[in-house]
Amino acid sequence: MKLIEILERNRQLQKLMKGPKYNIAVISNITINQCKEPLEFTLRQEGINAEVSIGDYDNIIQDCKRYSKYNAVIVFWEAINLIDGFQNKALTLTAPQLSEIHQKTKTEIKLLTSILTLTPLVLINRFSNLAFLPNVLAIDPLTELCSRLNEFLASSIGSNTLLIDTSAIIAKTGIHKSIDYRQYQNSKALYTAQFFTVFADALKPAFMAVNGRAKKILVLDCDNTLWAGILGEDGDNGIGMAYDSPRGKPFHEAQTILRGFQQQGVILAICSKNNLSEVEAVLTNHPDMVLQYQDFVAFKINWSDKTENLQQLATELNLGLDSFVFLDDSEFEIGLVQAKLPQIECILVPANRSEYPNRVRALGLLFFTPSKTSEDINKTKLYLQNTAREDQATQFTTTSEYLESLQLKLTPLWRSQVPVARAAQMSQKTNQFNLTTPRYTEADISRMQHLPEYILGAFTLKDRFGEYGVSGFIVIKQQEHDITVAQIECFLISCRVIGRQAEYCFLQQVISLLEVQGIRTLHAKYLATPKNIQVADFYDNLGFTVLSRTPQETNYELSLENYKFQGDIFVELAH
Repeated sequence: MKLIEILERNRQLQKLMKGPKYNIAVISNITINQCKEPLEFTLRQEGINAEVSIGDYDNIIQDCKRYSKYNAVIVFWEAINLIDGFQNKALTLTAPQLSEIHQKTKTEIKLLTSILTLTPLVLINRFSNLAFLPNVLAIDPLTELCSRLNEFLASSIGSNTLLIDTSAIIAKTGIHKSIDYRQYQNSKALYTAQFFTVFADALKPAFMAVNGRAKKILVLDCDNTLWAGILGEDGDNGIGMAYDSPRGKPFHEAQTILRGFQQQGVILAICSKNNLSEVEAVLTNHPDMVLQYQDFVAFKINWSDKTENLQQLATELNLGLDSFVFLDDSEFEIGLVQAKLPQIECILVPANRSEYPNRVRALGLLFFTPSKTSEDINKTKLYLQNTAREDQATQFTTTSEYLESLQLKLTPLWRSQVPVARAAQMSQKTNQFNLTTPRYTEADISRMQHLPEYILGAFTLKDRFGEYGVSGFIVIKQQEHDITVAQIECFLISCRVIGRQAEYCFLQQVISLLEVQGIRTLHAKYLATPKNIQVADFYDNLGFTVLSRTPQETNYELSLENYKFQGDIFVELAH
């Protein structure tokens, strides 16, 4: 898409944006004005109401201070402009002169990371000399300096910061399509509009993740998706997925990549028009299968409409359809799902099978999270345990009997005990049981843990089937003018524990803690979203008094001394 088209479509999207703005600052020691429109356009296409501000030319440290409270800061720190004409002067500088530049830049890196410690998301370009690389057979002083600065940069950043491999983006786009040498000479504008378009797309996964829009589940077809051929026609001996077979190798490689996704927390499921027993036999017994039966959390293997099966999967797994990615080789099936369930991201297996592993590898960007937690690594196990629980539920006539049989045990975690990465991740991913839907980064959580007016809590849950992991999170802030009054700013629980009554047990522990700290009145809020309707009456049902109500927002108050949960709770505190 040409820049003029991006400009026009970005203006159109701006008129359609709703909700609070997501403010991004881009600061640099070169001219980067063309970054604004492609970045806004890319994020607005995904429903993120991005507003990009461009800092002053070569004013990085001052701009850090100016924009530190923005939602995100992107830093273009170009080695070639650490001193004017560095790409030409590098070979003429003495070792002490190069060392001075190195030390000065390290000092500025320390200062920058210190200033941006509390900024929710920081993205910094790795230093690169690719645009002016003179000799691939030898390391010139500028390239060596870039390497040393990148090592220091990697060791200096906090959990709120991601490093951007600019060289990889240039290589992907092509140097002559990425770099405008003439404009750099005239106005220090190094990069082309085309580069910034690719750059914006490369950064999109980070913004999707922190705004709660990362995908969670990858649903796979079987025939010509997991293996070459059609199982019902070719039989298990006729399908191909062997690494040493030209026909099967792309599928073997694709499965290997998918297995890696699964081990990093991507949920895998199958939705295929096949005979269940035949597919189960392949998953269990075929010697060339990389993925095994236990790598999948659910199966919809039948001859029904795939859109119906996908909807059933969403219900059974308690996941929103917009968290689904569907991979199939059939243009008909892809088209049908796109038409009936547009929330689902649909990916067609390429006709050129040699491209298939790369197509699958690229899917990882849809599931990007800034950090991995133990819950991510064990996610498939957690979902399989939940399937066992649901199977057990059919043996009971009442929900109370079933919950009592689970022997649920809850462990509350307070303040510094709250795992920062997991709390941030839940805030970014949880949509259903989330009363206000704030999106926190790890930097946000860390900051609140160290502020006396904030009380942070979380809980782990287990039952006789196993551990649920850290499954709930709450943020409470005491009022400055009256410390006997506090406000619940965030209360959420993972979809895995919805219906287990953990929220009631946990809230009782929260209220007990607040009373000990002298808090007498608790305020709470429900902010409506298309995904959290199921908790619209949560505070009403607990006896909170309604202070005000609109279709979008309800405000509540609770006198703690009068609180008593009405009903049975089948969750005990762990000892």
